[in-house]
Amino acid sequence: MVLVLAGASRWVVTEVRPDAEPTLSSLAMGCGWAALVSLMLLRRGPARVSLRSSWLGVLAGAMVFAGPAVGALMHARGLDGPGLTMALALTPVAAGIASAALGMGSLDGAAGRIWPGLAAVGGLLLVLAEPSLANGRTDVALLLAPVLTGVGAALFCVRGGATSWRASSALLGGTLVFAVALTVESVMTRTRPAVSLLAMACDGLLALLSIYALQRLGATRWSAQFTLLPLLVVLEGLVLAHQPLTLRWVVGIALLLLASVYLLLPSTEDMEQAVGVVPR
Repeated sequence: MVLVLAGASRWVVTEVRPDAEPTLSSLAMGCGWAALVSLMLLRRGPARVSLRSSWLGVLAGAMVFAGPAVGALMHARGLDGPGLTMALALTPVAAGIASAALGMGSLDGAAGRIWPGLAAVGGLLLVLAEPSLANGRTDVALLLAPVLTGVGAALFCVRGGATSWRASSALLGGTLVFAVALTVESVMTRTRPAVSLLAMACDGLLALLSIYALQRLGATRWSAQFTLLPLLVVLEGLVLAHQPLTLRWVVGIALLLLASVYLLLPSTEDMEQAVGVVPR
């Protein structure tokens, strides 16, 4: 819940302080300091080191943070965000299917995660501006974002990686994927990256909260944030902007709320993932 509230309030901080807007440089450096903090926390207690687990964590983290990396790249190119928001709402579907494929759940359980994702997309279509899907490369990026994020979340929860080093490795993987994306963007635009300390602090805190929430909740319940965050942002906008509440908005909010509640309900697979009892 702290993760969702922090993420939903990010736009308020950006509204007050425009320099707090996330960029690839702030995401890379923020994820980097979050990895250092995670490593410092490990030094305060016994930690079991596994090379296989560490590499698996790096790969999972790189995939988990692929969605935010795609979002930052799209924002840097001046593309609107509704398409990415709707695409990421399908993350629970990808997480459920990937969990079943990795032996952490049944296909029936994965099928049960499809309708909340579709309900969330339907709700977002009612409350957000209709996205433009005219660019082929953008469409591919929007398709890859939820797939990579969902598969990465499921991979993170595989037993053998559920050691104390998994969070630090995942944050390192996130740092690497943001650094690569930043390098590509800098070369293509021929610009020098600039970083805001406030944006770096916010992005690092959200990255740290995200990984530790994934470690505690499991892939599917963690992915509920991609429906909860838009829901809270919409509700905040209604309250702060005094926007009239139409039937279209009521139905959209109801669909988002229904999808979020269903995804947050713990299943047997989610509880097994959260405590790391599912072998691979």
